[in-house]
Amino acid sequence: MKKWRFTALSLVLATLLCSLPVSAAETSDWLAPKVKDCPDFTDVKGSWCESYVETVCEAGLMEGRSDGSFNPSGELMPEHFVTICARLYDLLTGGDGVLPEAAEGQDWYDPAYAYLAESIGYQGTYAPSSGRYLGGDGARTPEEQLNALRSNFNPGKYPAGRRSFLDLLSRTLAAAEADLPAINRITTVPDCGDPMVLSFYNAGILTGSDQYCTFQGDASLNRGQAAAILARVIDPELRLTFTPKPFDLCQDVLGVEADTVLLTVDGTAVTAAQMARSLCSAVLNQYNHMICNGPAANDLARAREDAVQTIKQDLASEALLAQKALTIDPIDPDALYPDYGIPTEGRLWKQTHAAMYERLLTFYEDRYGANSLGSSPHAMRDTPGREALDHDLLQLEESMKTDLSPDFENLDLAAVQDRLISLSFAYDL
Repeated sequence: MKKWRFTALSLVLATLLCSLPVSAAETSDWLAPKVKDCPDFTDVKGSWCESYVETVCEAGLMEGRSDGSFNPSGELMPEHFVTICARLYDLLTGGDGVLPEAAEGQDWYDPAYAYLAESIGYQGTYAPSSGRYLGGDGARTPEEQLNALRSNFNPGKYPAGRRSFLDLLSRTLAAAEADLPAINRITTVPDCGDPMVLSFYNAGILTGSDQYCTFQGDASLNRGQAAAILARVIDPELRLTFTPKPFDLCQDVLGVEADTVLLTVDGTAVTAAQMARSLCSAVLNQYNHMICNGPAANDLARAREDAVQTIKQDLASEALLAQKALTIDPIDPDALYPDYGIPTEGRLWKQTHAAMYERLLTFYEDRYGANSLGSSPHAMRDTPGREALDHDLLQLEESMKTDLSPDFENLDLAAVQDRLISLSFAYDL
């Protein structure tokens, strides 16, 4: 059968890579053997990705373009990465990484899709939040697996995102029983706690897009960046050890210490740690308004008011719970969700007041009536119990006296907004 050459791969991984690698002269420890020499690409010579490109080309995972260039800034499309993973799987399982040419009537990438889908038993993209596979849940037959792969890596549409890139790469490595031992100890990054993604950080393959190791999973990647991640997979000598810079939402974004009192509500002091999440969220909301409606819609004074209102809502839940002689189970600080950069005090505030509201809602719906209009979100908001609860909470909020501290009044929210934007919205508020 005639073989085909994979000549126009648009690969990816932009801001995920920071440090320059050492040269990969030896291949004895490579996961896949060297199968060819690397062409002398004029557009990568002396660049940050030169040795990475050399490694992936020698391993047979990537090739250059017909004009003799590598095009490190070129995009990685889904069909390109599927083909790379198909090659990688074949190399890791004893093959030569060369796939058959498409038959008449097929697209050039069809053999790669069919081979990879069946080889790794593709079921779809796993969504940790729902515990389900998207785009092919339960795919079992080769045809179902192929359809699931094409659904999640739709050829010719949009560049592959970073998380999608890693998801398929992870599945390929697992199916080939290729081990990536941990050399770092990364438990979370600003915008991701997915164990699959973190395994690449811990293996020294990802370093993130900034000093905090932000992932930016929805962003696309380019050929040079993809060459770097694949080279680090192939050659253990290229993997990096590092420690992320500690991130503190209060200090690094608000510019104040976590224990700084920003607000007093009916004599209750509220610290920056307790208020940081709601304030940053309100500031980002105003930025989003500006994007949609123009500069005049960016009302930072409103952001300050909204943040104060959120705190009052929390304290109203606390007061009403006491009035009704209700309690909630104590919350274990060690079991709190690891919100990146938020001190334990702030995470405990959030989860405690959320639990208070849910306890009150159960109490009010038992008394005034639960949902009787169906299961839609709108119907849930319109339950008699919820309406009665929100009415009582609003009365309490309106009776509360608030005093802003000088630290809060002098807080430069425009600077806060700029810092949040500089994080590329990586921080999930």
